[in-house]
This record gives sequence, C-alpha cells and structure tokens, in this order.
Amino acid sequence: MKLSIMHNLPQHPQLNVFEGFAGYGGASFGLIRAGINHNVVGFSEVDADAVELYRYNFPNVHNFGDITQIDAESPDFPDFDLFTGGFPCQPFSTVGKRQGQDDERGRGTLFGDIVRVCEAKHPSYVLLENVKGLKTGKMKATFEVILDELHRIGYDTRYAVLNSKDYGIPQTRERLWIFGFLGQLPEDFELEPPHQPLYGYLADFLDRHPAADLYKTQAQIDRIHEIHHNDTFDVDEPLCYDIYNRKIRTDRLSMTITPPEHNVIRIIEPMIDGKERFRKLSLDEHFRLMGFRLDDEEREILFPPTQNYTRLGRRAGNGWDVNLVGILLNHIFWQLL
Repeated sequence: MKLSIMHNLPQHPQLNVFEGFAGYGGASFGLIRAGINHNVVGFSEVDADAVELYRYNFPNVHNFGDITQIDAESPDFPDFDLFTGGFPCQPFSTVGKRQGQDDERGRGTLFGDIVRVCEAKHPSYVLLENVKGLKTGKMKATFEVILDELHRIGYDTRYAVLNSKDYGIPQTRERLWIFGFLGQLPEDFELEPPHQPLYGYLADFLDRHPAADLYKTQAQIDRIHEIHHNDTFDVDEPLCYDIYNRKIRTDRLSMTITPPEHNVIRIIEPMIDGKERFRKLSLDEHFRLMGFRLDDEEREILFPPTQNYTRLGRRAGNGWDVNLVGILLNHIFWQLL
C-alpha cells in the first residue's frame, strides 16, 4: 500500500498555524503530508484523550484549552496565518431561542468563537470541516450564517464535500470543507482537488496477522445471523460488514470509520477449515483508514500506552483523514503561492 506523493510546493515563507478543535492534530499531520513549511503556534482542545494523543505526537505545541475562554486580544495569544478546525455545530436558531437574538449570528456557539478569534487575528487563511449535512435540510440556515459571518469579517470562501474514497483511501467518508481567504480568491480558484485512484482496497489496509482477541466467537456470529437474517459469511477476500444496514459491502471499501461505541463496522474474512471469521478493526486499521502510514517501516502516528482501544478508536472516528487533508492543502497552496 502506497499513499499519496505530493507535488513539492514552491519555496514560501513559513506558515504559522493555529489548530482549533484539534483532535489528534489532523491539520498538523496534513500539513506535514503536504510538504508545507509551517509552524504550529498553538492548538485548542478540551477532550483529555485528544490532548494526550496530540501531545504524544507534538510535545512542544501549547494547548490554549477551551476556545470559548481564549482571550484573542491578549498579547500572550500568538498571531497566525492559518486557522484550522473541525468544529461542532449546533443550529444557531435553536441556540437563539434559548439565549436571545444575539445567537442568530452564531454568537454564543463554538462557530461564534472561531469568528471572534479570526476577527481579532485576521489570519490569511481559514480551513474548516464539518459533516456534509451542515449545508442541507434544517442545517442549511446555519451553514448560510457561517458563510455570511466569514464574509463579514473579510473572507472570500469556497466549499466542497469531499469523499476519502475519491482520494486514495478505501473509506466512504464524506465531509464538508470550507476554505476562507482574507481578501479575494483568484477567479479560477477551485477548492475540490482532482480525484485520485485508490491506493488499494480495504483488504490492502488490513493487518497481516490480526490479534486473536479481535475475532468474534462462533456463538456471537450465530447470534448476528439470527438477528440480521443473513447467510453464512463466506467471502473470497476480507470485506466490510455494515452492521447498521445488515449487509456486506461488496464494493471492497470500508464504510465511514466511527467511534467504537457506535459498533457498526466489522471485517469478514475468508473461511478457514469451514469456520466463519468475523472481527473488529484493529487500532492500526482504524488509523490506516484515516490516511496514516502504519507498517513495519513507518508509524506516522504514535499511540500513548495509557490509552485503550475505545479511547484511541474514538479519536480515529472523530478525526480528519490526513491523506485527504494533505492533498487538499497541497492543492490549495499550489493555487495561491
């Protein structure tokens, strides 16, 4: 399995970066993958497990903690060129009903804090991520406010829904990306990078020798058959079983990686001696499907020994596909530098 090779960007000044809602550092890993000369001046994260994982990989970056408590006007808060964040998002109108008219523009929400920080610091670039449903249905009004607020503080914006499976990783993972530029973007600027072929199918991203404790017993498999009303799991290659929809994914891709407590993904392997083989993803497989290189030659992300399967798996399910992020950042800055 070979992951993407980026086109080396032209020489450019160091980009100072602030990671909001940092998780495990998806923006940092993506910037490294993109080959962009950068320095992360700080991050903001409140989840203790995410903070520990981030610091285990980037020990010298300061965590400014809860973004709602950041004093963006303070001389102790650094300047930066790029703000990144995969922010939680509640409908502003719902918040407004509880807290008043002021929240109709996102104030009092976590997006409002992004605006507050960026209005104070005026970074040249803003890169935000959210679920694709943000721009449709009941959330559409919230999405329009987000764009309006970014425009109000000086940003020209573009947005696109990108799917990991279109950029090399065999995972169906659709996410909305919003890019803001302080000023006016070039007329021909395109946020969506050209699609890339898969680096391999799901089977190519799995462990060669999965741990025995990942496998379900025959009694547990029989119970799945009883509940889901399906036949014996007999496949020619490892495939994804979608527990939520009670079916095998025959497209040779993974469904969206989610936190382990959602309990929706299983791997079905070819039978051995007439016995079915049905198991969970390993942690390495979780993170490989989030774009990381994890093999005998390289471990692109390191796991703190204090964190267990559930805690690390939760971080993967809530993280950024760092392969896609690298491709996206490389594509953006090729057009701007």
